[in-house]
Amino acid sequence: MTKQLAQLALGGWCVSFALQAADAPVSYLKDIEPVLKKNCLGCHMPSNKQSGLLLTSYADFQKGGTKGPAFTSVVGYLTGERQPRMPFGGKPIADETVNLFKRWIAEGAKDDTSSVGAQAHVVAKPPAVYAAAPPVMATAFSPDGKLFAVGGYREILLHEYGGKLLARLAGESMRIHSLAFSPDGKLLAAVGGDPAVSGELQIWDVAARKQTASVVGSNDTFFGVSFSPDGSKIAFAGADKSIRLYDAASGKEIRKMDHHEEWVFATVFGVDGKRLVSVGRDRAAKLTEVETGRFIENINLLKEPLTAVARHPKKDWIAIGGQERIPYLYKMDRPRAMRIADDSTLIRKFEKQDGPILSLAISPDGQHLAVSAEVGPVRIYNLETGDLEAKCAGHEGAVYSLVFHPGSKELLTAGFDGMVRSYDLGGKMLKAFAPVPLEKPIVARNE
Repeated sequence: MTKQLAQLALGGWCVSFALQAADAPVSYLKDIEPVLKKNCLGCHMPSNKQSGLLLTSYADFQKGGTKGPAFTSVVGYLTGERQPRMPFGGKPIADETVNLFKRWIAEGAKDDTSSVGAQAHVVAKPPAVYAAAPPVMATAFSPDGKLFAVGGYREILLHEYGGKLLARLAGESMRIHSLAFSPDGKLLAAVGGDPAVSGELQIWDVAARKQTASVVGSNDTFFGVSFSPDGSKIAFAGADKSIRLYDAASGKEIRKMDHHEEWVFATVFGVDGKRLVSVGRDRAAKLTEVETGRFIENINLLKEPLTAVARHPKKDWIAIGGQERIPYLYKMDRPRAMRIADDSTLIRKFEKQDGPILSLAISPDGQHLAVSAEVGPVRIYNLETGDLEAKCAGHEGAVYSLVFHPGSKELLTAGFDGMVRSYDLGGKMLKAFAPVPLEKPIVARNE
């Protein structure tokens, strides 16, 4: 599209506005794309292409949809001159933001994205300044146990395990709800978002400390990220009742699956990567075929909403838990044909916790199950026998994240009070630290 065509399409107001424009031209990459990602991708992405319009890239935006060229109509939909007003069902875009679109179009609607693509772009922001440690929703160990990742405020903090803070990986999501390293440790995947606004998948090159993809979609946050055993695929869940599957190398969507009837909180692949288990508010641990996206069956007997799932490192056994407060251990393979009220995949159930279950972790050697809840200590059980082995106390509030060190001899916990704590398998606290750099308090002096 030329500058002259854009001016003709939008009328004389566009010409006068362009004359008043600031010296620096409007950038698609820095000014336009972030608005589209935050407000529009939920309805205009490959899995939900309303009116035939995709907004995942400049090229897609340029093509337009069934209602015609997008560049010449976007302002009308944003202002309400064309109906329905966009974003549909959302808060109207601020006038100053709409004016950015007008200026961008008047200046020729140029594409200034890099060859890597807009999905890999992160707007540089100053690092967060923390007066107090924020609640920690997500943690992860690299496969070799040398790196420890923690979700912060619009960033991921990468630590040398047992040592210094190595990097602060700034992203767009206000909250990081889940983290996972690829099996080879080369990639780090994170999901989260801005509550009631959008969800985001981030993929990071760990060695380069560089984001290779940022995929924003839905109208609420994402949860429960996991890598396939071969590291080629990433699965995660959403408040929009979906399970999404992405290619880890390219950051491109493979498919979106809508098997659940409520929010989905966690995903985990089977040992061979051919099946995927997801759990959510609809009380189901659902088994899905990865290659086709076909729903296979519910593994569990439905009882109460589920929030957490963990898989045995060597067997297709999964631990699940949620509102009922009871952790269950199930097989992914049913020993006989399904019957009404069939719970034949159940291996064992554990004791009732003090509150709804928030997180589960199975040790890398497959011997221990850790369980955290909204209240009470973190408990460690013998996975084979179900016996209680230890209680890990000292938390101030709920514990949202559990992760065993790859050496299987240490458990790390994090949650509402913003502290990370490490315990031995007997429940003894070894260390407690704030994973974010804290601003030093200013001390008043009497001169």
